[in-house]
Amino acid sequence: MPALDPHVRDRLLLALLTLDGFVVGLLSVAFAYLRFGGVALPVAALIGGLLNAVLLWLAAGYTSSPLRYAPLAAWGLVVVIAGGIPGPGGDVILSTSGNYLVQTLFLLVLGVGPAAFLGWTHRLPEADD
Repeated sequence: MPALDPHVRDRLLLALLTLDGFVVGLLSVAFAYLRFGGVALPVAALIGGLLNAVLLWLAAGYTSSPLRYAPLAAWGLVVVIAGGIPGPGGDVILSTSGNYLVQTLFLLVLGVGPAAFLGWTHRLPEADD
């Protein structure tokens, strides 16, 4: 079996990392209001933020272009669309009313925070373009 061209392989792996960002976004929204013993803890936000940082780190190893932020963009797109746009019955998954505001803000800040910190401080690996 012939080997893949390295650029094709890198783009394919970047597409799979973007798909992973999509899945992490769905799971982050689904478990945003998870409670342990009646206490709301931002577990989904913490895990989502760590996974977003790992996905960004891995994507930066394949490209130095702005496409390395594609997994983070996929996560953000899912959180905005799946969490913020009302469904057929008018209900919204991510609510900003009452006690849910803090958990929603935690999801947004902690979900993007670690990955943004890596990008802002230039601590991402350099790709072998």
